Amino acid sequence: MVISGVHAVAKALESGFGLELFISNRRISSRLKWLIALADRKKCSVTVGELPDESSENNSQGVALEIIKPRYLNEKVLNAATSTEIESFVFLVLDGITDPRNFGACLRSAASYGVNGVIIPKDKAAPLNEAAIKASSGTAFFMPIYEVVNLARCIKNLKKKNIWVFGTDSQAVNTIGQEALSGKLALVMGSEGKGIRENVKAHCDVMLRVPVKNAEFTLNVSVATGICLSEIYRQQRDSK
Repeated sequence: MVISGVHAVAKALESGFGLELFISNRRISSRLKWLIALADRKKCSVTVGELPDESSENNSQGVALEIIKPRYLNEKVLNAATSTEIESFVFLVLDGITDPRNFGACLRSAASYGVNGVIIPKDKAAPLNEAAIKASSGTAFFMPIYEVVNLARCIKNLKKKNIWVFGTDSQAVNTIGQEALSGKLALVMGSEGKGIRENVKAHCDVMLRVPVKNAEFTLNVSVATGICLSEIYRQQRDSK
């Protein structure tokens, strides 16, 4: 896989996923020189010249990187991660998010607010492709992403470990700011069109909504995710 863009490439190199760095010879800026030095430190080969066909010169910022594609973690690893004795953690669950850019933006928000991991279903989920990685600003390289076969069953297992599961729904009575969001919890976000699937929603402990002034204008799922995670972060920070 080949990715492009300074931030995504830098995160991939820093995380050890880089195989070969490509730098456009049309414009070697100070940022690109910094990437070349970073690649040298990480023992990643560097080629200066034309960028690979997979990358667009207009959107690449003059840099591309062939990478080792990040791998999803499985349910066994998730089970271990959620069995910890720490007092609080947050997992983000994405149900039916099929657009790679939305997926990547959600990963970026998750990383910004210190989420412990992102859970996605094996089916009906966006691929972790170049668009997703670029939208994540490279956070896809260090954010744990867990792929599960059955999302509803996964949520049931989380609840057995006394993890509170909060779903989001524009028709919910309470807003995200009206609920206590400390301790161990999982936040479930659904697609913009259909929201959380009914069989997944049925296993959520509480449904919450993001307060907006004009309800006829719906929020992009990545924007709504950022708002929810910001409130969770605020409450968990203030409870310490």
